Amino acid sequence: MKLKVKVMNYETGNKKDVIVNYNDSLELGQKAGERIRIKNIKSKSIEDKYWVAILEIDHSNSIVQPGEIGISLDILKEKKDIKEGVMLSIKPADPPESFMFIQKKIKANKLTGEEINKIINDAVSGALSRIELAAFITAVAINGMDNDEMTALTLAEARSGEIFNFGTDVFDKHSTGGVPGNKVSLIIVPIVAAAGLTIPKSSTRAITSPSGTADSMEVLAPVAFEYEKLKEIVSKENACIIWGGALNTAPADNILIEIERPLHMDPIGLMIPSILTKKLSLGVKKLVLDIPCGPGTKFPTANNGKEFAYIFKEIAKNVGIEAECALTLAHQPIGHAIGPALEAREALTLLMDYSVGPNSLIEKSTDLAGILLEMGGKAQHGMGQTLAKEILRSGKAYEKMVKIIEAQGGNHDIQPHEIEIGPYEKEFHAIKAGHITEVNNKIINLIAKAAGCPHSKKSGVEIFKKQGARIKEGDLIFKIYSDSQTKLKRAEKIYNSTGGPIILGGMMIERI
Repeated sequence: MKLKVKVMNYETGNKKDVIVNYNDSLELGQKAGERIRIKNIKSKSIEDKYWVAILEIDHSNSIVQPGEIGISLDILKEKKDIKEGVMLSIKPADPPESFMFIQKKIKANKLTGEEINKIINDAVSGALSRIELAAFITAVAINGMDNDEMTALTLAEARSGEIFNFGTDVFDKHSTGGVPGNKVSLIIVPIVAAAGLTIPKSSTRAITSPSGTADSMEVLAPVAFEYEKLKEIVSKENACIIWGGALNTAPADNILIEIERPLHMDPIGLMIPSILTKKLSLGVKKLVLDIPCGPGTKFPTANNGKEFAYIFKEIAKNVGIEAECALTLAHQPIGHAIGPALEAREALTLLMDYSVGPNSLIEKSTDLAGILLEMGGKAQHGMGQTLAKEILRSGKAYEKMVKIIEAQGGNHDIQPHEIEIGPYEKEFHAIKAGHITEVNNKIINLIAKAAGCPHSKKSGVEIFKKQGARIKEGDLIFKIYSDSQTKLKRAEKIYNSTGGPIILGGMMIERI
């Protein structure tokens, strides 16, 4: 069948769906959700093979007419030869062989390296539908993957995109997440780089948290770069703090993450390859993994975190990365600020003046940076944190951060007070005296996101009193910032309905 392209001026976030008229679907003999193979009729290139898309059907005749095929902007970004009016050849496509391998995993059988390669190749080419990939993710979540499978998956995902080279000894830090205000990478990277080690820090934007490293860094400087510019930055400063989504690294991993997110699944069998794939793509050789342990994280207890760490280290070794893991406390936020601009301001303030703290940010940042300094031979075993604190206290880390900001196109003279915060704010004061026994991370995340995080960089929350602090009635304990009065009221409502994230000690155990 030959159909004429009609450009659909919208994005769906899905690069595989196309839409045809109901009458044409009958002639094709295809139903919604089934595959079709598409090719530009005028293409002369031998390499330009059919590409696979997933069919959507218009029953109204108002979206596409008979003889037309609707192509979204998502597809047009990748298929440069597809334009309005171009004639395409359309034919049904059979399920790929890799779907049989997914069914094999559903039945709890072990996959071979070749079978995993086929699944990943078909995921990237679009031969597998989102439903089939969701079945694969669910099968891994239920049945798990052994070390051989995770090793094969890591290598297959890394091969799906570009692999960059920043030298023979490249370092990085990663976190499994779960703690609000975890802006430690903004401190770790300049410390490690100031010591002379290479650390091209590629980060994600926030998925479930109020701010990711890339979101906070973007307050200070651009974070999206193509490889040539990135290579120039790292060559000059032996460091960067960027958003990995702008690079063509590990597209297979990005495809799986897009499906994991709405499923609220992040199984270990996929989590470990996902982390290591991104590191392989940037040529990382030595890695420290931060594993926050506690309620609300992926690892409720230290034993859970320890079991994960041993598996992670083995898979890392299998793919050529030396990894050390640090189990860290996750009972309350790191520092006092949550939200992109607030976290950038707090990190910059500490880099400029060690004495202002906060202590939790100093300790965690220098602990993790110290491990990297020891792995890089800059400090003896057990002395890394001492060196990291010296670099931070001396101002060398701040000097390096200024250079990184400038190299990435930001304002190297920016001062903490110049970072804009949401103009709408609401303060909360203690309604009684006591001491703080708990800070609820989950409620903090809910409030911060209701206020606008992470999309609104100016929104966020500030915590003035943390666990163990003694407070008097009327003390300021919590503050919400937002760029919208409506969002501020929504965040305030969550605070009031939950009683707030700051739990005061007293004689009553619980109110039922």
